Amino acid sequence: MPQPASKTKKMTTGVSLELPVVQYLDEIANSDDRDRSYVINRIVREHAQSKGTPIPASTKVTKELKKSA
Repeated sequence: MPQPASKTKKMTTGVSLELPVVQYLDEIANSDDRDRSYVINRIVREHAQSKGTPIPASTKVTKELKKSA
């Protein structure tokens, strides 16, 4: 049976990161069994939350964040 399409809206963008930052992101991604994009999104969401400006999460992300809490 085909999987339903993801309801999460995504946009591809390019950024330049310093090599040590990429290596750090990859270490986190590997240890969490996630991809680099997921880790970057999670870090940005956590940063926004700590600054008092939470970013509305999609249903999928909300469920995953609740699991890790």
